[in-house]
Amino acid sequence: MAAHAALSVSAWAGVPAPGDSVLIVRAIKVRGNETTVDRVILREMALQVGDTLTQAAIDDDEHHIYNLGLFNKVDITYTAEEKAATVYVTVSERWYIFPYPVFGFRYRDIKKIFYGAGIVHQNFRGRNEKLSCSFALGYDQWVSLVYQNPKLTDGDDVFFRLQAGYQNLHSLSDVGGEYLQKNSFLSLSLGERFGLYQTLVGTLGYEVWQVSDPLLGRSLSPSGRDAFPTFGVRYTYDSRDVREYATDGSFAALSVMKSGFGGTDVDILTYGFDLRTFIPVWQDAALGFRSFGSFTVGGSVPTYRHVFYGYDERLRGYFSEVMEGEDILGGNVELRIPIFSPRYIQADIIPIPQFNTLRYGLYLGIFADVGQTWYRNQSPWNRQFLSGYGAGLQFILPYGVVVRPEFALNNAGVGEFFIDFGASF
Repeated sequence: MAAHAALSVSAWAGVPAPGDSVLIVRAIKVRGNETTVDRVILREMALQVGDTLTQAAIDDDEHHIYNLGLFNKVDITYTAEEKAATVYVTVSERWYIFPYPVFGFRYRDIKKIFYGAGIVHQNFRGRNEKLSCSFALGYDQWVSLVYQNPKLTDGDDVFFRLQAGYQNLHSLSDVGGEYLQKNSFLSLSLGERFGLYQTLVGTLGYEVWQVSDPLLGRSLSPSGRDAFPTFGVRYTYDSRDVREYATDGSFAALSVMKSGFGGTDVDILTYGFDLRTFIPVWQDAALGFRSFGSFTVGGSVPTYRHVFYGYDERLRGYFSEVMEGEDILGGNVELRIPIFSPRYIQADIIPIPQFNTLRYGLYLGIFADVGQTWYRNQSPWNRQFLSGYGAGLQFILPYGVVVRPEFALNNAGVGEFFIDFGASF
């Protein structure tokens, strides 16, 4: 149980473990949260006053609280008197306000540099609200603003998100050659969480895409300006133990998005799925499976609604190859073997408390990927699905950072070494 090692659980000396006798939760007290309000933490707990205390419930609640992304470490302990237990939730808070540089090379071409800056507040008002803004200049330019509130009032479980931005981008698509496209957008999302694992969110938005030279395929409107409303619904189920690098639990997302309606040039419907499960196999090792897809029906699909391998989604073995289409289907399998399971080091030499509790670990990942993109006038079953397999090291670093140097062979027998960030899925 790698995550259990990472998120230490302990009972106070001399106190019987929950399995030795029946203990009823008498009170729950939160400690260490100088910024975060208590209700943000208590909202993630299945344990409530009056419940029977079990080790499994302690482990699960530690995972739920850690998955907020607000804390470096979460410990749940308890004291017992007769058959009643007082539960203590002790958290080590992260640093929440981060300015960060924006820098990169478009298409991995050093002549196509973009650069800028941004700032994000991960725990605005101590209520797990997210507030961020960023801008970029150079080859591509953009400015964006995002505000997210996971719980509007104390009496509801309603989610709210507002996003607005402007972009001046070179097209990712090979259709119509390289050209600039200006995009402005505004979206509003409202949703509700049901229990600890399920969320349903609806999103209403408006988009404008403008190209300076409306050649065939660059826009659907003859004027070169596509403007249309959007409406989408997304359902998610998430029981993963530690979301930044899962070794147990499942994730499922089902989504549908309508772009444009009868009176607009853009009039398409996109639907998709993303299914993941992680199964502990022995000791702290786990086997993970993922399948995902995105499909479009309706009218003509503009290039800015195309899907790709080679950008957000990567096919290891074809890591740097860009594959474009209107539909995409893929799958992954990965065996995650701990070289040493996630653990903590207390670096008291660092004077800032938010940075002196450091979580780290190291896994060996053995993987296989398969996938393909296609256009709607093609049959996916007449196209060769590309695949790759390989292995690599997967470093678990503080603040949820995962670094993966890996090597993969593709189905043509060509090998490649690459470094990627974040869990593969």
